[in-house]
Amino acid sequence: MMKKRKLIWHIYPAFLVIALAVLLAVTWCASHSFRIFYYNQVVSSLEAKARLVEYQIKPIIISGNFPEIDNICKALGKTVSTRITVILPDGLVIGDSDENPILMKNHSDRPEIKEAISGDTGKSLRFSDTLGKNMMYWAVSIKQADKILAVIRTSVPVAIIDNELARLYKKILWTGLIITVCAAAVSWIVSKRLSRPIEQMTKAAQGFASGQISQRLPIPDSAELAELAKVLNEMEEVRRDFVANVSHELKTPITSIKGFVETLQEGAIDKPEEAKRFLEIIAKHTDRLNLIVDDLLSLSRLEEDSEKRKLAFETVLLKPVIISAVELSKIKAESKNIKNDIACDEKLTAKINSTLIEQAVLNLIDNAVKYSPEGGKIKINVKKSDGKIEIIVADTGCGIDKEHLDRIFERFYVVDKARSRKLGGTGLGLAIVKHIAQVHGGGVSVESTVGKGCVFTIFLPQN
Repeated sequence: MMKKRKLIWHIYPAFLVIALAVLLAVTWCASHSFRIFYYNQVVSSLEAKARLVEYQIKPIIISGNFPEIDNICKALGKTVSTRITVILPDGLVIGDSDENPILMKNHSDRPEIKEAISGDTGKSLRFSDTLGKNMMYWAVSIKQADKILAVIRTSVPVAIIDNELARLYKKILWTGLIITVCAAAVSWIVSKRLSRPIEQMTKAAQGFASGQISQRLPIPDSAELAELAKVLNEMEEVRRDFVANVSHELKTPITSIKGFVETLQEGAIDKPEEAKRFLEIIAKHTDRLNLIVDDLLSLSRLEEDSEKRKLAFETVLLKPVIISAVELSKIKAESKNIKNDIACDEKLTAKINSTLIEQAVLNLIDNAVKYSPEGGKIKINVKKSDGKIEIIVADTGCGIDKEHLDRIFERFYVVDKARSRKLGGTGLGLAIVKHIAQVHGGGVSVESTVGKGCVFTIFLPQN
């Protein structure tokens, strides 16, 4: 079986990949934008220099002093570190900052010259046959009364542009590497911050499983994990209470049985009346122990069968199931002159496990009988509401304080332990009702007013 990775190794790589993807995207966009920006700046610079040359040589072109134009080109070219060329409309070169214009070829076929003559300005990025390298050219026509006198062309080697961009890319690369390292460190810190509380909860849960029920989980800063820690702590409190209650509920009858057996051994057995009374008490406590064990086994079976999906569900009429539960509780109800009223449509059906629903309803009726006064009344109403089936058991008993309602379905949780034990309760009946409702995909609720009684409702899906 392949070993599972820790949570941090699920979170950290994802954070890191996202950070690197964002960084690469930003770097690419920045590089692309810088390249365009720098090329535009070079073009603007070449245009500005061409305009400057135009201002100085236009009068000289009009006068026809071409050798002076070549001298100006060579002087200005050194000053502004830019190649400057002056070409007549027929393509004849009359001035160049780098070469002898007499030795230069006719430039009438150069694309930037053609553009300038036809549309005032022109530019191109191409290989120079004269210089033997790639150049960026900008050309502008010099006009006099709409007549083109000449074309001024400025240019720089593309290598200079590439060198500047390479230097810029190098800075971007180093900055990106630094940001990558920082992003990796931050991702690690964030991943550890997220996974550490979960690791602590895992260790605590393992401690719970091994029997360390006294510890509590620290509450993390994040709302979701804090809620999870609170739920785990509450679950452990429930488990701790359950263990304490089971111990108490089992120990109480065992202690009584042991005490009465010792009394019998010490001579009470020779006194028939006392021996009979003691044996009746022992039998009563034994019955109570048996009830507790039976209820615990019922809960265990419910959980196991639910997990393994062994329960069988059939679509059946509900009224016979309710009547059967009422019949099973009839003797106890009649002993207190309590009447059961049933309101259920004869044709109402639901997909249920009949035995379990009968048990749940019986538990609620038994509970109602125990806590109702002599001559009380219990109403069982079964109806369909919003696509669900509601089985409502209402009594006229003593009721339950609001402070107990949230925990009333916990195992062994009873409002009045002494009274419950006196009435023969195990503290597991309502927990069984809750589990039966849950295995049917439903739930259970309770409403109560002290002195007026309780209303328990089992909710079941119709299908």
